[in-house]
Amino acid sequence: MSARQLIVLVVAAIAAIGALLLIRGMGGSDSAPEVTDAAAIAGEQVLVAARDVPQGAALTPSDLAVVLFPSDSVSPSFVRLSAQPSAQADLVGAVTRRAFAQGEPITTGAVVQPEGRGFMAAQLAPGYRAVSLEIDAQTAAGGYIQPNDRVDVLVTTRIDTPDGGEQVNSNIILEDVRVLALGETTQTQTSGEAPQVIQAAVAVLELTAEDSRVLALANEMGDLSLALRGVQIETVGMARPGGRIPAQQSGSVRVHAFGTVTGGN
Repeated sequence: MSARQLIVLVVAAIAAIGALLLIRGMGGSDSAPEVTDAAAIAGEQVLVAARDVPQGAALTPSDLAVVLFPSDSVSPSFVRLSAQPSAQADLVGAVTRRAFAQGEPITTGAVVQPEGRGFMAAQLAPGYRAVSLEIDAQTAAGGYIQPNDRVDVLVTTRIDTPDGGEQVNSNIILEDVRVLALGETTQTQTSGEAPQVIQAAVAVLELTAEDSRVLALANEMGDLSLALRGVQIETVGMARPGGRIPAQQSGSVRVHAFGTVTGGN
């Protein structure tokens, strides 16, 4: 190999090494802005559920975690550490009014501090009362009603007729009422291959003060029973969730079905 050929090979090798270093330098400079852009994303630290938390649970430290959310995804109802730096400690012992999935932000209206009161008092929505009602399988949809289901309350009355018979009236007095508990059961069934049958002697309903009075009046008029409602949203003819039927005077009932039974005692 001549000296000229040797020089050409050395120059080519040097050029190849230089080109490789240049390519690597360009690749490093391209990736740097991506890291800078990611670090520049604005966000807020939000309190979230560290695991699935059922309704009515008293929060523990292991139930809560802090996650950085993009600022444009933060709702005013989220518990933000910028507004409440000690939120993760402050909410320990608070009771959940609904279930939370793992990673779901904790919202201010969905947890409440018992403040020395009992579990059921913490479960009640503002302005509502817990009212008990005696039931059995025949008067509570065969035992398939669960806590947090919504029901209609019916009253059945029997009136003696002049001919010795009996007139039976069935009336709906309350619609779309939330069930807080059935006996000792306060949690909704969320798993299993078949619906759980709850054999309870008492149902606890969430009612306003006026609805409580209507229920007490109906209980003196006849036999009360619960009708389970579906999960579909119904707005026609409803004044509000958990309320009395609109367009009827206080203490009155609306007749949905009636009949006369002859030959009664």
